[in-house]
Amino acid sequence: MRYLRKQVINRRAPNDARLDVDINNNILMSSPAAVQVPTGTTTQRPIVGNRYGTSSTGDLSGMIRYNTTTSQLEGYQAGTWRAFRFKESTQITQQNLGAGDSSTVYFGPLNPAPPTTVQSGSTWGGQNLLVIVENVIQLFNTNYTVVQNPTIAGETYVGQTSVATSVSGTTIYFSPSLVVTAASGNGTSATLTFATQTANPFAVGQTIIVTGLNVLGYNGIYTVTSVTTSTVSYANSTTGSINGNGAVTSNVAIYPAVNITGATVTGSSSIQSNTTITSYTTDSNTGALTSIVINKPVITSSIPYSTSITITETSQTPTGYYICFSSPVPYGKPVTVLSGFDQ
Repeated sequence: MRYLRKQVINRRAPNDARLDVDINNNILMSSPAAVQVPTGTTTQRPIVGNRYGTSSTGDLSGMIRYNTTTSQLEGYQAGTWRAFRFKESTQITQQNLGAGDSSTVYFGPLNPAPPTTVQSGSTWGGQNLLVIVENVIQLFNTNYTVVQNPTIAGETYVGQTSVATSVSGTTIYFSPSLVVTAASGNGTSATLTFATQTANPFAVGQTIIVTGLNVLGYNGIYTVTSVTTSTVSYANSTTGSINGNGAVTSNVAIYPAVNITGATVTGSSSIQSNTTITSYTTDSNTGALTSIVINKPVITSSIPYSTSITITETSQTPTGYYICFSSPVPYGKPVTVLSGFDQ
């Protein structure tokens, strides 16, 4: 490498101190406003014994370059190439992975997926996540691990219909878990309000669990006395109106741990043999199952509300990264993941 002092030919700039760095006839430093560092792909990185394209030995520490494969400035430090870190904050993503059913340990897939490029010398894993079950922070390698493409054993879910399913019908609605936006009471009855659903989400006579409301009198286990697509009522002596931020959950809500398309559906003589799920919907906030579409219509007679329906899913190997808890998440406890921290 030769460093050449530029000849001063401009008499008006006697203090011009620009340098040319001649590496294989390439000029790398020629501007008083910026320095252009060497560029190249990951495979073109200098290595000990071949620092500049010719046989050589020595230490690469302190070298800097622009990696065109990763679009990152990088330097050689502590025996490895490392991308430069900048002050800009990264975007943190909050993802709701549904709720526990006292048997499921896998939750996912994580979205967004882990970065395809990880800082050299480091690994991606649970240390880059914040996992919360209800309001309790979970510890990586103690409460959970992160696994890719796990094999999830077959599971059986049993839920109750929230409305009657008519003969020839192919959509079955279930009692889910919903976010409460408001609550009011007159001393005899309490009414909860939630986002409008396609069909009644609960059935009269069903048991619901109310949690999280800042007036404790509204919380507890109750029996539904009336319901619409946006409200549910139950006997209660509390009075007054409040804003929500709580939840109302059927005691038999289903939280699918995996894709249940293709799962077998049974539980009524009106459901034909070999009936399977072609599609399904879940609540976007809680992950609770709200409805399924089956491949064969209901026959003989309608399926009454509050009928127990069994969904049987065989084992499968989904694609992506999943949270694997050391023990099943308790029923109804929501699982939330914050991701996007620096790698």
